Amino acid sequence: MGVLDRAGWAALPGRSRLLALGLFAELVAGVGLTPGFAGDALQLTNARVPASDEVGIDLPLLMTIRNDAAEADAILRVRCPFANFVVKHTVDRGEGAPAMREIKSIPIPESKTIELKHDGYHVMLLQTRQKLVDGETFTCAVVFQKAGTKETEVQVSRTP
Repeated sequence: MGVLDRAGWAALPGRSRLLALGLFAELVAGVGLTPGFAGDALQLTNARVPASDEVGIDLPLLMTIRNDAAEADAILRVRCPFANFVVKHTVDRGEGAPAMREIKSIPIPESKTIELKHDGYHVMLLQTRQKLVDGETFTCAVVFQKAGTKETEVQVSRTP
């Protein structure tokens, strides 16, 4: 069955319209989940940022992500309460010194564990709104392409 246009929708009997609407609602409720991809197949651990006595600076958000699913996923965006902006980066190692480059998403390979770290894929929290005190914790929301939004507790630490 193809996609219904306006004329096709109008031609459906009332009962078929309800069935089509119900199927559409189920698709939307899945919020992008693909068949066979369980949202709990992704585990976020060891999320951390460095402590800082300054406000308005940029800090890396580092963490470990384990993907037990049989298909890849990707980080699309991150929301943290104390940063004005969040940017996803990778580190290029071309000619000269390594350089950070902004990317649209961070790939999370299937059946793998990756580490978001300074010299690889990572998330930069830009223009912090407050001082970050060693030992504090807060929650950030990480939005994945397939697994949807997952919240993770982030530890503020003086040690990397």
